[in-house]
Amino acid sequence: MAEEKVISIEEGTLAYTEEKDGIHIKRYRGIGRKAIVPEFIDNQPVVAIGRKAFLSRKTLEEICLPDSIEEIGDWAFAHAEGLTKITIPRRELIRGKELFLGCKSLGEIMLLGTEEEQNQDKKDGIDRMLATAVTTLHDYFLFTPTEIRSDAWMKRWDEQLLKLVRLDDLDGFQELWTCGEEDYEGKEYDIESYPVEKRKLKLRMIYFRLLHPYKLSDEVKDELQHYLHDHTKGTKESEAWEVLLEEHAEDIAYYQVFTEAGCVNEDNFDEILADMKDVNAQMKAYMLRYKEEHLTKTDAFAAFELDW
Repeated sequence: MAEEKVISIEEGTLAYTEEKDGIHIKRYRGIGRKAIVPEFIDNQPVVAIGRKAFLSRKTLEEICLPDSIEEIGDWAFAHAEGLTKITIPRRELIRGKELFLGCKSLGEIMLLGTEEEQNQDKKDGIDRMLATAVTTLHDYFLFTPTEIRSDAWMKRWDEQLLKLVRLDDLDGFQELWTCGEEDYEGKEYDIESYPVEKRKLKLRMIYFRLLHPYKLSDEVKDELQHYLHDHTKGTKESEAWEVLLEEHAEDIAYYQVFTEAGCVNEDNFDEILADMKDVNAQMKAYMLRYKEEHLTKTDAFAAFELDW
């Protein structure tokens, strides 16, 4: 068995062993917010992140892995609850089980590459797609850096999104009770709040996908827009509007997605505008302009009236 050694990095340490194929990281210890794993240690490439290496490192918000990494072990980053971003190689990886189990804050899995490649990935939403693949969609078959952007990868991601959207809103709630978690507090464990939060989760994913329509088929787009439309202001379950107003009230792109899905109509416009009393003028102007261009009825005979 190889001798375990320790190297200091900024705000922490890495325990590692020297193996035939290179350096294997065994453990991270520290209280820092960012951990940068070096590409070389003792003049040997760092090729593996070991099993549970970053398990429960709750202070970490960002982890950067080098391009030399070839393998990531079981539960390597599990329960790193503060982790929001991780950078990984843009290459084929041997991966273990549930790498990001419990990483509820993870919003970006960035692929190493040129600045141009990374900017394009961010623009198309690839970094977030990869993160939600393993956190929200729970599909580790999508954790394949070499397949990302391919038609097959995008199709599978969208299929998993539609699978989530079509799930019953109470799906998963019974498991909480079966596991004896019914005594926990919070919306996630309340039978009335649970389906509301489930729909909001679906709608966040729908907004994201419609805002990043890379290789989005017309069929998938249509189903996502229908779900938005069915949960607009004035419907029994109006979370599409609630998510926009509560989380993105100052982002005009969300209003554009909302209106494009036909979520604003003559019946709900006045209520929507009333809800926007604290929203900035640009957003209100957009909605008023939308009403004028799409909802205001004009009298066909008005053009023929004479000015007496």
